[in-house]
Parts: sequence; structure tokens; C-alpha cells
Amino acid sequence: MTLASSRMASLRQFRRWFRRRVLHKQSWADGSPYSHEKALLDKIRCDAYQNAIQRTVKPGDVVVDIGAGTGLLSFFAAQAGARHVYAIEVSSIADVASELIKANGFQDRITLIHENSRKVRLPERCDVLVTETLSSFCFDEENIIESVADARERFLKPGGRIIPQAADTFLLPFSSDSFGVGRLVATGPANERSFYDLDYRPLAKKLLNECRLVRASGKPLLGLSQPALCHHIDFQTETRNPGKTFVPFRTRVDGRLDGFLGWFEVRLCEDISLSNSPDLPLTHWWQLYLPATEQPYYHAGQTILLYLDPNFVAGEAEWRYSVHVTP
Repeated sequence: MTLASSRMASLRQFRRWFRRRVLHKQSWADGSPYSHEKALLDKIRCDAYQNAIQRTVKPGDVVVDIGAGTGLLSFFAAQAGARHVYAIEVSSIADVASELIKANGFQDRITLIHENSRKVRLPERCDVLVTETLSSFCFDEENIIESVADARERFLKPGGRIIPQAADTFLLPFSSDSFGVGRLVATGPANERSFYDLDYRPLAKKLLNECRLVRASGKPLLGLSQPALCHHIDFQTETRNPGKTFVPFRTRVDGRLDGFLGWFEVRLCEDISLSNSPDLPLTHWWQLYLPATEQPYYHAGQTILLYLDPNFVAGEAEWRYSVHVTP
């Protein structure tokens, strides 16, 4: 790593710290009870995981829960008949999990480990690994792929089961007047000024500089093409985060490009899936949003080629992307 790239990485880490600690944009890593409350109130998420754990965990199994949070998935595993559960949680929410374990009488079957899973050594191998360290684009915030790969290698018995099993990520070029840059349309079809005959793109760029999540579910939007499969992730075999890629879209309608929506579809176990697609009811993950502040217009039949670079810094994606168009 060059001196310049090292300084840039340090700057990104400082920006992340500033957003979370000074601007109070909390994340899972901070152990914010409000973040965990949102997840617990997400019935779609909780029901899907409960059903998957009931189908996967057998009486007498030993289970490890990576990123256990308040311990909900560990409780589900114990209720499903697990002999013992190792609940690993690095953030300060582990203090609450400890109290919840006692309050629910699971002290004899759930061992809470307040540590990063990569630094943990377990006294025995496990039959099942479960984790809900998913983010809006599956892998972009909580480093689920590399965490599962490490835990799979060191914690699981040969042939051990993993929840989730696999995931696909999708992207969609879209326009909408209900959220994102579309709420303040800066230019028209011929690139004319659309806001009181004024060019407000500099403000739009500032507003969206830190915007990477939107609540698109249930809101009107125009998909300029069909959703495109971006990544397939097999948690039984994957070891590294995805790298740079190109994602092609063939436009099917004329329209303004406000950006790209991203989401995941994850298979927890056979016949049980979970998704934060904008076509489905809203979950606490919302959707990934990659804005196009210039808001160009495209015609049906054109090909939009999205260059996408997750650019991981300290296990978190700092998205870089650009758009290329062909006739």
C-alpha cells in the first residue's frame, strides 16, 4: 500500500467514526439498542429465521451464533432443542444479551462470548452455524462473507450446516419522484434546468454524498430495465468479498436515471428465503442506493453498463461506481 492510499484509508475510517460518533449515525458495530430494536421489530426477518432454525437445528445439536446481538437467534436455537449454543457478539449490546439470557433461563445452554468471532476459540466443534450479519446488499457493511468463512473453518464439524446457505444480489436502474435525487429533479430530458429554471445539481450532490440507503418498498418507481443479478454467494464455500465487476442493463423504457437500487435474496434453508426487494414489504434493511446526480435520460433499447467497485475498507464497502452507455 502506498503512502497516499494509506492516508486515504485512514481518512475513510475517520469519516466513518465521525458519522457514527459525532453525527450519531449508529450502526450494529456500535451496539446501538435502537438498531437492534428495529431488527427485532422486523417480523419478516424474525419469522424467517425462526422457521429456518426450527427446520435446521436438531435436538442435541451444538450451535454457534455469529454476531448474536441481543441473542434472539440463539434463543430460537435453544427452543429448537440445541444442546448448547455459543453466542458471539463483539459490540456493547452483549451486556444486554447477558441479561436476556438470565431473564429467560438459558444460562445452562447458552454461553455468551463478548469478543470478535475471529479471536474466539471454542471448546468443541459445532453442528450448525447461524448468523444474521446481513446488510442492505448482503455483504457490504458487516463483512458476513469473510466472517462466515473463518467461522466455518474453525467452528463447524465436517458437513456442518450454515444459516444462511446462499444469497444473490440484484441491481436495478430506476427513476422515482418519491425518494432520492428524484425529489429534487435538477435537469430535464434535454438537460435543461428543471427547478425554477435553475441548476440545483451542486445541492443534489451534497445531499446524496452520504446517501446509500433508501426506503423504496411500496413507493412508486420506474425500473428502466429488468433487475440484473450482480453476485451469487455460497456461504458453504465462499472465502472472500466480491471485487470489481461490470453489470449490464438493457433498457426497456424511456426514462430518467436517478440511480440504482440494490437488494439481496438470501436462502436461509431449503424452502425458506428472505429478501429486501423493493417489490416486497419493507424490512429494516431498506435498499442500497447508488445515486446518479446528473439524472441522464435514456431510450428503450440502450445498454447501461455499470462499473461497480465495493472498495472494502476495514470490512465495509465504500462504493465506487460509474455508468457507461452504448446505443
